[in-house]
Amino acid sequence: MTTDYTHARSAPVIVIFVKYRDKFLLVKRSEKVLTYQGLWSCLAGFVDDEKTMEEKVRFEIQEELGLKDSDIKEIKQGETYLFLDKELDREWIRHVFLVEITNPNLKLSWEHSEFVWITPEDSKNYTATPGFLEDLEKVLKL
Repeated sequence: MTTDYTHARSAPVIVIFVKYRDKFLLVKRSEKVLTYQGLWSCLAGFVDDEKTMEEKVRFEIQEELGLKDSDIKEIKQGETYLFLDKELDREWIRHVFLVEITNPNLKLSWEHSEFVWITPEDSKNYTATPGFLEDLEKVLKL
């Protein structure tokens, strides 16, 4: 069964940082998505079905980046925490993951318009989604 969190005030989401060698993937959200259009982010998706967290992470990697399971080297789960976006009046229950990949050749889905590979220090040069820096801080502890 799938739950629709599109307009819910509180929603569980997975937040996925993708790493290739010593760089992290940053994607720009397209104008076609519901929230945070034009802002930079990591991958994210609602936890809206009965998949396990790892299955959901693998699904998002395939769907949003066009990568295969064989392109995934390692998946690490970080902290789960509550983030309140006051501007949208929404709370996100964020399940943070780090995924290391072996293939940097990406095919972005409609959800993203462009991507860059960055160091954590570079992140301050991009206008990111609310909560991004908090998520990055948690991922860097993994």
